[in-house]
Amino acid sequence: MVSTDLFSEVLNYPDPDAQQRFAALVGVDEVKQRLIGEAVILLDHQRVNIWSERHHKGVIRAAGELATRPPLIILAGDVGTGKTELAETFIDAVARNMRVEGQLYVLSLAARGGGAVGQMSTLIGSAFKIVADESRTGHKVGKPTRISVLLIDEGDALAQSREITQMHHEDRVGVNALIKGIDSLRRYNLPILIVLCTNRLSALDPAVKRRAAYSVTLQRPNETQRRQLLSDLLEGVALNEDELNRIVALTGPVDGRDFGYTYSDLRQRLIPEAVIIAVTYNIPISYQVLAEAVKRVPPTRPFVQEGEIAQCKMKHSI
Repeated sequence: MVSTDLFSEVLNYPDPDAQQRFAALVGVDEVKQRLIGEAVILLDHQRVNIWSERHHKGVIRAAGELATRPPLIILAGDVGTGKTELAETFIDAVARNMRVEGQLYVLSLAARGGGAVGQMSTLIGSAFKIVADESRTGHKVGKPTRISVLLIDEGDALAQSREITQMHHEDRVGVNALIKGIDSLRRYNLPILIVLCTNRLSALDPAVKRRAAYSVTLQRPNETQRRQLLSDLLEGVALNEDELNRIVALTGPVDGRDFGYTYSDLRQRLIPEAVIIAVTYNIPISYQVLAEAVKRVPPTRPFVQEGEIAQCKMKHSI
């Protein structure tokens, strides 16, 4: 058990709840499979060596290069696109695939420190050391018996680009500490992954982005994905095909709005609102109830980055 303020949570896997939550992430099957595949290779280099021996009669250089990659995965995307949910649950699928136990360390924003000189870098360094030390316990060279994931949510708070001229010195030192931590885990060759989630991929320091073994930007659900999710969420509700299609259309870009609902908008806001309406009036959920819920619960606006804000201001000033 890790007792430290550096982590907001330390979760253990396999976990039935995480398994169900991971399965419920619809519309991102390709990302899920690629994420599992990348994670397994980063955590167990022997798999690549065994493959190389089987097909190339030895460990070829290409296979060896794969083992030198930093164990960093970046999940980017707008608010509500499922980054954190994916980061918190995919380790369950990886642990089951590898038939090992897993631990997820969720880095607390307390790691930013209070602004004192050297505090942020010390806290980040401590977090990496704790995860590495825990991973070393019982670890032997060869097939991993336990895997660890260090999750850095809202990663742009710790990994903001050092190219920003007004960046505070302590923040700059913190980014250096983060990069040092990532590189140290590569040298240790331990079964550890770092997963960094961010709403602003462009805001991350280039050196951090360059170290990512896998980086993906999650999008808001398209029409097909919204239909799939709504069909699942509305199982047991009497809707005909035309009514479902109309709700799918209403939750997309419509009436001059160039963005649709996010996954979390649909799952955590729209459908609960429909249930509340139906319960309040003691009626079944219907197309009319869902249409009213759409009126009451608009989609979350896209995250606007600083450069986009400046461009908008410039347009309005012209």
